Parts: sequence; C-alpha cells; structure tokens
Amino acid sequence: MAPAGTVQPPAPAELPLRYSLAARMAGWFAVGALFMLLGAPFAYRIGLLGELLSIALFIVGATLAFCALAAGLVGIVRALMPSARVRGGLNSAVAVLIGGASLAAILHWMVLPGWDAPRIHDVTTSPKDPPEFDVARVAHYAGRDYLTYRAYDAQMQGKVSTAYPEIRTLVFDKSLRQVFVAAEAAAKDLQWTVFAADPTKGRIEAGDWSTIFGFVDDIVIRIRLNAAGYTVLDIRSASRTGAVDMGRNARRIQAFTEALDRHLPQYSTTRTP
Repeated sequence: MAPAGTVQPPAPAELPLRYSLAARMAGWFAVGALFMLLGAPFAYRIGLLGELLSIALFIVGATLAFCALAAGLVGIVRALMPSARVRGGLNSAVAVLIGGASLAAILHWMVLPGWDAPRIHDVTTSPKDPPEFDVARVAHYAGRDYLTYRAYDAQMQGKVSTAYPEIRTLVFDKSLRQVFVAAEAAAKDLQWTVFAADPTKGRIEAGDWSTIFGFVDDIVIRIRLNAAGYTVLDIRSASRTGAVDMGRNARRIQAFTEALDRHLPQYSTTRTP
C-alpha cells in the first residue's frame, strides 16, 4: 500500500495513446510522393524544369511512394498491437493507399510495358535506308548536333538496326495516293500531331507526346515505289528525350500498322518488300 499523499502511476492500460512515429513518417512520405510525382511532370510541361531534373525528381517521388507504402504498413501493424499503445492506423492506411496506387500506376504505365525492351530510342522499318526527318526534329535541334540513325546504330554497335527484326517495310499493291491518304488517316486516328504532309513527296512528319511528361517523339513516314512497281511504306519513330524508350517507339509503329490495316482492309500487305 502506497504511503498517504503519494500519487500512484497509471496502470499500463490507462496510459494515453501516442501517435505512431511510423504513421507520421508514412504521412510525410505520402505527401512528398504526391508532390514529386505530380509536380515534376507539371513543372516540365510549363517550362519550370528541364528534362533531366524533372525525371530525377520523378524518381525521387517514386522512392518516396515506396517509403510511404513500407512505413504505412508498419504503422498499421503497430496500431493493431494493443501492447504498443499507439494510434495512427487510419493515417497509415491512407499512406499505404497513396504509395501503393502510385507505384502501381508507375509500373503499369512506365515500367511493365517495356521492361524487357532493347535499350534504344530510335526505331524504323528500314534500317538500311531509314527515312530522314526534315521538319520538327531538325527545327528542335537547330544549332545543335544530333545523331543520324546510322551514326546512332554505329555508336550502339549495330544493336539499333537489329533490335526489332519483325518491324519491316510495308508493301501495297495500290497507288501512292491511296496509301498516302490511308497513312494520313491512320496518323490522325492515333491522335498524332501532323507537322507536314506532302503527297507529291510521299512524306508525312508528325509528333506524339508522352502521357505523363509530355516528352515529344518524332515520326516520319515515307511512301514510294519499289523496283517491282509496288508501293512501299517505311516509318521511323524516335524519342527526343532519354536514352531508353522502354519499347514505346516500336509499339507506336505497331499501332500505326494496325491502324493502317483498318483503312486498307482490302489491300494486299506484306512485311517483305
């Protein structure tokens, strides 16, 4: 029995709940992840950040999302333990949701579609005679050097020209004009921005913007007759930003081929010129 006048300490069950450190950290990580993942692309689009810095901050945001997920899971476990006498389970759950959703979106949109793709950023149906850019890409690099397809392939020791053997010249048994009209329609179906379209030269140049950052990829389509008198179409897609396209340019060419097939269902197409 305690002496008279002394105050007994509260029983363990009566101790006040304290806020979990893991829950606090999870909340801050989640806020930081949202700020970086949303802010970096927005800042690039409005011209506040350059390409490399915006990508670096986005990677930081992805790292924070992972930290929010991990800390949030710890916070939930701690909140469910009666002996821990901590709170913050709801805050931790929200952090887990934000972190998990952010990582899932990054994996779905940016990583998984091209995780096994060749580490290149320039693809064409005609590696031996690639179509050349003449409008937007040249204007973008005005005053600065950029590698031609052949120079890039030589720098990569032939890895560019051999990366996608299944992507080859398309051959049609219809006129240049018919193929040109169908190609232009297919480009519009894919919501590309057409910079130039010259039916007399059989050339279409366009741009396609990435969903998240708005990075520009350039596209050139060349339509001409081959030695046998068939109409042949070659397309090239190249990224302005980054050394790796995660397979995006090859998928774009494939999507164009499929869109073109919808406009030329009755035409004879083959992969060999």
